[in-house]
Amino acid sequence: MKRSLIAAALAATLIAAPAFAASDTFEMPISYDRDAVATPEGAKAQYQIIRSQVAERCATENADMAIGHTFANTICTTRTMDKAVKSIDSPQLTQVHAARKAR
Repeated sequence: MKRSLIAAALAATLIAAPAFAASDTFEMPISYDRDAVATPEGAKAQYQIIRSQVAERCATENADMAIGHTFANTICTTRTMDKAVKSIDSPQLTQVHAARKAR
């Protein structure tokens, strides 16, 4: 039993390590409408636009991963969205992001 748990933990570590590294190795410009994020409806729409850009870039960044590709994309998208929303510093967009993370 211990051997299988150790093997599983080691496998998870080996898969996760590239995902964590890949998610912090790039910068990217984000296109969004600054005026639109001032309203709740606009912030929701812009959030989807930003998330789409981030997800596309993360997929590109992790395209050559044979194992753990989906996990790496999830980690990358989550971390990059956290950084993007913090950088944009819009209360409405921050609220949309917090609601999305709470799901």
